[in-house]
Amino acid sequence: MANARTCSRRFTDDTGNRRSPAGPGSRQEFGMSWAQAISSTFSLRRKAGEVRGLTVLDEFAGLMLVVAAVGYLYFDTFGGVIRWVFPMAGLTLLAYAPAGIAILALLAHAVGRMGDGNSVISMTTALVFSTIAILVSLLMGRNVAEILFAIYIWIPFFVGAALAQRRMQDRVINAMIPLFFIATAGVLINIFVNYPWVDATYEVLGVQKEAARDWKAYGVQRLSGLSRASYTAAAQILICYCALEYRVRPLVWRSIAWVAGIAAIHYTTSKSPELAMAALPVTYLVIGRLRQTDGVRQKWGAIAVISAWLLVVFAGPLLSLPYGTRLFPAGVGYGIGYSSFADRVLNTWPNALRLVDWRNPAEWLVGAGLGGIGSPQTLFHADIMNPGDNMAVYLMVSFGLLSLGFVYLIFRGGLRAIEAGGRGRRDFAMIVAVLGIGSMANVIESIFPVMVLGMICARQRSRRAEAGLPIADLQRET
Repeated sequence: MANARTCSRRFTDDTGNRRSPAGPGSRQEFGMSWAQAISSTFSLRRKAGEVRGLTVLDEFAGLMLVVAAVGYLYFDTFGGVIRWVFPMAGLTLLAYAPAGIAILALLAHAVGRMGDGNSVISMTTALVFSTIAILVSLLMGRNVAEILFAIYIWIPFFVGAALAQRRMQDRVINAMIPLFFIATAGVLINIFVNYPWVDATYEVLGVQKEAARDWKAYGVQRLSGLSRASYTAAAQILICYCALEYRVRPLVWRSIAWVAGIAAIHYTTSKSPELAMAALPVTYLVIGRLRQTDGVRQKWGAIAVISAWLLVVFAGPLLSLPYGTRLFPAGVGYGIGYSSFADRVLNTWPNALRLVDWRNPAEWLVGAGLGGIGSPQTLFHADIMNPGDNMAVYLMVSFGLLSLGFVYLIFRGGLRAIEAGGRGRRDFAMIVAVLGIGSMANVIESIFPVMVLGMICARQRSRRAEAGLPIADLQRET
């Protein structure tokens, strides 16, 4: 009983109550708690608030989505290791297994939810938008391979959205908690240990690829830990901290985790995740104050916070065109004096926006199409390949003014989070994390943030309506 009382002050359970599933001094109980957590994540049994399965196929589709999402997260966290080990064992294509599972899961999800009106509306909207994007891309002369590559990149987004529609995203977010420790430790150990997968190469479908990127910024090595790139590791640590923070109650433990996390992110030299991580304590303070106010002030406060971050995301690229050379008259610098931010302002963002023919009214509306920016360009347009390095830039080039729909969906997700129960604090922090990353990274080509973006943008039904709970019980459940 003493152990149970001690732990209840440290952690929260799946319903948001502050308790630990294991005694702090018992290795056996600790092991059992992790076993129970894994079993709970992949259980076919519906948790409180989750959408009811319509058929056996529908229930199985939900489980497959969870498997695909968790597979994406772990394969991304260990991305460098996997792409070093698997090719040596002749299992190179196995590194892409989560995408294969995700495709099957999304198909099963689409078929299984046909009898649900809310799901049909969301799926139809996504299907229409995707079909229009594909047709526009073909009309603009995009190669089919480029379009398919772009669709492949967007799969985690749709997995996150489908999970959120089913209200099963908590299972995946809980799976992020151990990954915070793994990703953070991977980077901190990398300070002293040179990993063999860094700068190693492997071949897939006749193309040579890097297992993990070896590069420097400001003359300092950018550490990628166990993943494939430094900015990937930084995004993992930031988002996983948001998942961990919700579960850990004592301020001292949250503070220790935050210090370890921001130290690891600093050694990746990724500035936008470091900025977002530094802003999280203030974000949590603001969220706490907003939740103590009435509904109208909550909404306007949430709108103000999200607007400020969206301004950060959009302002840099839009101001880079008229004011870039004034901000950095000496250019990007060289060697230790090289500035990646100056490079974005003077080169990456302006060149990315020029991928759209702004003299053409059609491209104003729909952009350059799928495959018009980022990794898909490496297939046939490597000479003009541009990573975007900003979420707004990536979306505007891909979808033109239609990309403003994502702004609406982000606002909707933020308002939904600020009005929710205990999980809302975590979800709002994750929105801030994604926007922080998006200020100087494209987000879409990074597994963790794009999956969370899908969860943010998804259309969800009322938890109370789904669970059939009175309001008082719902508040306890959330």
